[in-house]
Amino acid sequence: MRPLTYQVPESVLISTKLPIIDEQGKTIFLMQKERHKFLASIVNATIRFGLPYSYKITYAYGKPLYSIDCAFPGIRYKITDHLSSQTIPIARHKVQLIEKAYSFKIANQDYYFEKDYTGTGHLKCNNKRIASVSMPLSTKISMVDTINIESTTEEIAALAAVLFHTFYYYDA
Repeated sequence: MRPLTYQVPESVLISTKLPIIDEQGKTIFLMQKERHKFLASIVNATIRFGLPYSYKITYAYGKPLYSIDCAFPGIRYKITDHLSSQTIPIARHKVQLIEKAYSFKIANQDYYFEKDYTGTGHLKCNNKRIASVSMPLSTKISMVDTINIESTTEEIAALAAVLFHTFYYYDA
């Protein structure tokens, strides 16, 4: 599996681009916040539920790869695969009492993303693990969190990163 990492500063502005880098320090992808559509922004400001932002992954040169958004904050998440121009609904599942997992289908492949008891997010395709995303330190020692990604391909790493950041980093 190929390792990549990204770091999340304590304060992330809407214009902040989080570089996802390889072992040599080369930027492979960029992750960036995006504002919700107008109505969803009003709902989020009013009820403070769900994600305050959506997220997009682009190649380092700017071409979009994946983005996650929702109809209203916390309701009807969807992922856009910019390579195939498909927008796919993401189904949320309860696992145990309070844990959540997410599933969707891209190009006739069934994807499933969940977090285990250690805080590691696992992405599976057709029941085969293809990526893991983890945050090695769960305590705040510095002003920056480092997120580690291991995946079979770079594109899968980008998909796992945007899923982890959206659904588990901010506990949506």
